[in-house]
Amino acid sequence: MVEMLMTAFIMAVGILGLTALQVMALKATRGSRSLGTAILVAEQVLDLAEREGRLSWLNLADTNAANPTALAGLKYISLEAGASVVDVFNVKGVPVNAESSDVTEATAFFTATTTRLPPSTAVRGSLSELVVSVQFVDDADTRGKGVTRVVRLGRVISHG
Repeated sequence: MVEMLMTAFIMAVGILGLTALQVMALKATRGSRSLGTAILVAEQVLDLAEREGRLSWLNLADTNAANPTALAGLKYISLEAGASVVDVFNVKGVPVNAESSDVTEATAFFTATTTRLPPSTAVRGSLSELVVSVQFVDDADTRGKGVTRVVRLGRVISHG
């Protein structure tokens, strides 16, 4: 009889341990998904900035235009050195749509701050380093507070 009680006790401790392990695994999965999405958001912003840089470079290098005009509507390449622009993205990693009835699409989860470092002049055009910092709040820690995480990515972009 005592052996059966001891066996049941040991088995209960093992099952509790497996349950705690499962909870930790779910939290780690959710955190890694948020981190992966934050990296995709930063890459998306840098890709858009690079696209703007290529467009301004083509405008500058256009042989048909003796005096190329400045392009309007460039968000990242036209930043002054040291200036920043802030974009907000939802949990899916797309820009927030405040008009949406879906809460996940209308709520900001990631905040991307893009900063342009001082450009260096190339032979023709300029080189600028853009740094994107994506900030988000991860699941609660052991004290029940959300943990703020930051992902930083940078890229040097040639532009006109």
